[in-house]
Order: sequence, then structure tokens, then C-alpha cells
Amino acid sequence: MNLPDLGVGLTWLKGMDAVLEANSNSIDLLEVEPQAFWRSNLTTSAPVADEAALANLLRFQTPKVIHSVGLPVGGTHPPPSGELEALRSAALQLDAPWVSEHLSFNRVSAGDSTWHTGFLLPPRQTQAGVEAAVSSIKTLSSRMPVPVVLEGGVSYLQPRRDELPDGEFVARVADEADCGILLDLQNVWMNQHHGRQSIGDYVDHLPLERVWEVHVAAGSNHRSFCLDAHPGLATADLLELASRIVPRLPNLKALIFELFPSSTPRLNPEIIRSQLDALHRIWDRRGTSSYSRPQVRSHHVDSGPTPLEWEVTLATLTAHKKYSGVLADELCADPGLSIMRGMVDRYRGSLIVRTLRLSSRLIILERGMGYLEQLMKAYWKLHPPQACALHEAEAFAAYLQAEKPYVPFLPEVLEYDRAVIAVAMHGEERLIPFRADPLPLLGALGAGRRPTQVTTGDFEVRLTPEKVAADAAALAQVQMIH
Repeated sequence: MNLPDLGVGLTWLKGMDAVLEANSNSIDLLEVEPQAFWRSNLTTSAPVADEAALANLLRFQTPKVIHSVGLPVGGTHPPPSGELEALRSAALQLDAPWVSEHLSFNRVSAGDSTWHTGFLLPPRQTQAGVEAAVSSIKTLSSRMPVPVVLEGGVSYLQPRRDELPDGEFVARVADEADCGILLDLQNVWMNQHHGRQSIGDYVDHLPLERVWEVHVAAGSNHRSFCLDAHPGLATADLLELASRIVPRLPNLKALIFELFPSSTPRLNPEIIRSQLDALHRIWDRRGTSSYSRPQVRSHHVDSGPTPLEWEVTLATLTAHKKYSGVLADELCADPGLSIMRGMVDRYRGSLIVRTLRLSSRLIILERGMGYLEQLMKAYWKLHPPQACALHEAEAFAAYLQAEKPYVPFLPEVLEYDRAVIAVAMHGEERLIPFRADPLPLLGALGAGRRPTQVTTGDFEVRLTPEKVAADAAALAQVQMIH
């Protein structure tokens, strides 16, 4: 396949203009997660592009590739049509040479119901799982104007006797779907640390001519587990691993330093440059070693749970809901399940805190962080994860309204947060009634102080699109500084 040799790049994030401008000579391409400039709509599942953020990204003439994080192709549930169209549009707007997605699942279908898992979960690694993934990839490919690349994910679960080895699973899917491979070295490193397939065996199973893109990134630790988070620079050990593997890749087109949004405030342009320089030295050695053929595949006969049974059981358990059966018992005995539950909970909690900003702050200031976590834990048990921040925030707000926890002025502040979302989405003014003077109340919360000496009475707050936009810009600036 005739794809361009793009070079060394990094993940594009909002607010990193200064980093890009200071390192323009070292950045050959940007990897863009399109979900970063999508806005969710409360009335439809189809995302809407944030045109201002997209226009700012397009100011940079650097080539761009698409790395989707919300339409995984490892499960039995195909990506939804509305999001596929948004992804196609992003690929066309950014003139991306390919689109990558994760070999995981985040949606579950059982009977007439479909729900979101709240996190990327590992698929069923059997031949039936291969066939399910191939079907999903073909659905994705049929809607994309460019080739598709799959990324093998992280699993915190122990390897099972009834599954294919990690590398062989990825290889079978890529060959049968006839697609490219994104080799995330941090993912493979973490899986090895968790007792899964060794890095050497993983890479030896891959059809290396299909590896078009490589990721390097930092990881973080929790107890004895490495987490899929990228808080800083890649370690020297990971760069050394890249220096040994990249020369074996005959068709490598891009080498990416992957970042998470939380890492940008801690990484100044000089630190980024040092990482890019190291990657350029590795990039220059691409394809210089002799090509090695993949290991002979195992004689695998499917047994145990089907892909659908695996997905429903694992998703149900990570959502803190009870589930019975042999597979459920086996998964509950796996220490990795608690790690996955915690990651789902932290992700859902972050969506709520970022979206219901003042309400969350009020609960913490009045009753403490432990009380907010207690409310969330009770909410998790009753409500499955939602696909986007707005839907998660709306569901949690409805839960709080029904439960009526004792937090002074919470009903008013909750309605204010929900009105901010509505104004931002629809561009229409809103009037919010308050039973307390909103100026000292909202002013204190905005400054991170517990509200005191607030006068009660009948008041109203008028929210305009201009006010909401100004507050959002100020919040974004504060987050970048800290």
C-alpha cells in the first residue's frame, strides 16, 4: 500500500500551541484524537464538531493522522453510524492518510438493550473473537475514505488457557481484516508486566510489514499494576526497546510520542524537544534490520465463553453489578478486575466533576471528598456508564435530584451547572431561579471557597452564551497554568 513516510510526531492536545510552535522543526506530523474536538449532543448520539477547535488545529500545516479513541473494533457491537460519519468527516477535513482505532470494546449488546462500558475493555481472544473484530473493522473500513489501522490494547487480566496469545490475536485480526497495525510499545510493556505475553513473543507473532505506526509513551503505576496513562516522558528502557524493534519494521510510516491531556502542563517545550530528538534518532534506523517472518500460529480450538458472553460478563462486573456463572466467578478471582473497576470509576467521576463543576465543588466543600465519592459509588451501582460526559452528568444530576442529599444550596447550583451545559449546547439564554443570593454563592465556588454568609430570598441568574464562553475560556486557562 502506497502510504507516505511521515516521520516523528506527537499527540495534538488543546492548549499546546506554544509547544508546537517552539518545536516546529522537530515535529513531522500530529496525531489527532477527533473526539477531542467533538461536542456531544443531549438529544442525539451523533457528535458535533467544535469548529473553533478544528480551525485552530488546521492552522498548523503539519501532516495529521487520525487516532480514534471512542469507536473500538474488538467486540461484537459495531461502531455506531453517527460517530462513524463524524470520524469520516474528520479524516477528510484533516486529509489523514489513515485512521487508527483500538482492538477493544466499549459497547455491549444483549437482547434489546445496548449500554456503554465506560472504558476500553479487552476482547475475547479466540478465533470467534477474531471473526467478531474483523466484522467490526470491515464496518469501520467501509465508511472511511482511507485505510484502517488497529491498535492492540492493554489487559489487566491474567492470560487464560482458552485464549490466543496477545500477539497472535492481533496478527490474525490484521491479516483477516487486511489492515495495518499500530504497535503501542507501552501497551505491550504493560501486558508483559501483568504476566501476559512477553514483548519478544508478541512482536515475533506480528506480520511486521503491517506495522505502519509505533507509539511510545509514559506509564504510571498503581499497586503492582502499570496503568495506561501517559503522565510524562517515555522511560529510557522503553526508548531502548523502540531502538531494537523499529529497525525490524520495513513499512513503518510514523513514530508517535503519545500524550494525555493531564500531562501537558508538566511538559514544557524543551522537555518535549528532548523526547522528539531521541525519537528522531530511532526513526532514522527504521527498516535497517533483516525482515523476520512471524512465528507459526498455534493450533487453537475455541472453547469456553463466546465473545458476547465474555463482553456482557466483563462489562457487567466492571460496572459493579452482580453477575453469576463460571466466567463471572473466574473474573472475580482475577486481581485485574478491581483495577479495571477503579479505572472505570475514575473516568466516570472525572466526567462528572469536569461537567458539573460547581456542584461537585460545593459537595466537596460542604461535606468532603469522601461524601462525593460515597454518592458516586451509590450512583455507579444503579446506573451503567454513559457514552459521553454530558449524558453521564445528566444522569448523575437526576440521581442527586431524586436522592436529595443534604448539601446547602445544591439544587440551585445543580440547576446552574445544567443550564451552563444547555446554553453552551444550544446558544440560548437561560434564567435560573435561586433561593439564595447567587453572587456570593457562585463567586465563592468559582474561587474554590466554601460559601458563607449567603442571603436567602428569591433571585434569578441570566446566563448568556457570551458569559458561558468567557467562563469556559477562563477555566481552560487556569487548568493549563496548574
